Amino acid sequence: MLFIIFYGIINKVDVYDTFIEGVKESFSMIYNLFPTFIGMILAINLFTTSGFLDFIFNFVKPILNEDIIPAEILPLAIIRPISGSASLAYLNNLFTTYGPDSFIGLLGSVIQGCTDTTLYVIGLYFGSIGIKKIRYSLFASLFADLIGIIASIILVNMLFK
Repeated sequence: MLFIIFYGIINKVDVYDTFIEGVKESFSMIYNLFPTFIGMILAINLFTTSGFLDFIFNFVKPILNEDIIPAEILPLAIIRPISGSASLAYLNNLFTTYGPDSFIGLLGSVIQGCTDTTLYVIGLYFGSIGIKKIRYSLFASLFADLIGIIASIILVNMLFK
């Protein structure tokens, strides 16, 4: 902050007026982002509270090998591409239940760190600049998340078991 102020003083720029102009220009951006942001929040809340995650969890749980992929990690892997705050809350729940140094805590931490909130990023940022054809970006991003989850499982099993 001080660098910006001193730079403005040295170059004889009215820092406060320039700041106010920037704030005024940002209102149009906020106006364009607001509907996309509200739509994403609504969709995320509907998905996480609908019970669909429980359905997937109960369907896949018998298939998993508990020694390699704990079933408790599955909701985190599903929620992470959708919502960062929901996945962080679920990771905190895993820490509370199993501990941060447990295998489940370590695996959850690595999954949280090497994946991204793909649907949020695509919905908000692409929506803000008007990109409507997201098919290939969505596929590539979700594929990268899947590779991140698989790599997390492999690496944590190799390093911490």
